[in-house]
Amino acid sequence: MTGLVIGSETPWIEVQALHSGAAMVYTVEYHKIDIVNFTRIKYIHPLELAEQWKDNTEKFDFVFSFSSIEHSGLGRYGDNIDPIGDLREVHKILCLLKKGGRFHRLFFVAFPRGEDAIKYNYHRYYGRMRIAMVMAGFEWLATYREDKPYPILPQREDYETVDLHRQDLYVLKKL
Repeated sequence: MTGLVIGSETPWIEVQALHSGAAMVYTVEYHKIDIVNFTRIKYIHPLELAEQWKDNTEKFDFVFSFSSIEHSGLGRYGDNIDPIGDLREVHKILCLLKKGGRFHRLFFVAFPRGEDAIKYNYHRYYGRMRIAMVMAGFEWLATYREDKPYPILPQREDYETVDLHRQDLYVLKKL
């Protein structure tokens, strides 16, 4: 299996993926990451990934984004201002994920939940409306919260507050 991790300053997700059986993991990050003496993790700058999109279409079995997508399009990391920058990134992820296969095409994404909102150029909060837009093209498999080992069923009130900065992990499968 080959994976892609979007927005990782410290390769903890990559190490977990390799430990779980991934053969190769690529890390996309604006800040250069030096990975010493390890050939199964490769760093890619976001612009390099965009330039090589044809080589990467349907290349990955899974994509993991922890606290990254919610910043896309807000200009905080030198990207252009784009009100739907996060949704564009998710659409790109759909193109990068492989088709078919029982254990392929998984997207693990974590972002702040609450009432739909943008907090200046810091991040977005994902409520009922924005989560539905993120999940377009995916099947929702599970949601995990905090350090609980079992999936939870989100409740209506989970998406009615802002500024608590609580993150859920959503497990999605490409349709």
